[in-house]
Amino acid sequence: MNSRTEAPHIAYGYLRVLSEAAERAAYAQERDMKCFAEGHGLQLVAVYHEFVCGALDAFDELIESLRYTGARQVLVPSLRHFGESGPLRHALLDRLEFGVEARVHALDELVVGRDAATPLVIGA
Repeated sequence: MNSRTEAPHIAYGYLRVLSEAAERAAYAQERDMKCFAEGHGLQLVAVYHEFVCGALDAFDELIESLRYTGARQVLVPSLRHFGESGPLRHALLDRLEFGVEARVHALDELVVGRDAATPLVIGA
């Protein structure tokens, strides 16, 4: 696979999994992200999981994967997966938008008041 030529069709997922309940929900969230990707002509190639509150190791790996592959699509169940704190969430979204020109699709925003064919795009 030539990742540079196929990058427009590649998507990555990101999840914060900070409790046992969240871990159980993560399976369904991954399935939802995969269904969204397939329905929009994308291939979800990996989902990065953050397991430690305050850690950004998985987020940093996501950024590196986006840089390496040239992919620009990121799926999350909710923007809250980038942090409970508004300033943290905005800082991480800024890193995606301005650092690697990523488009973030938040699945919960698609369900509430949006047509599923018109994804929420941040940094378009």
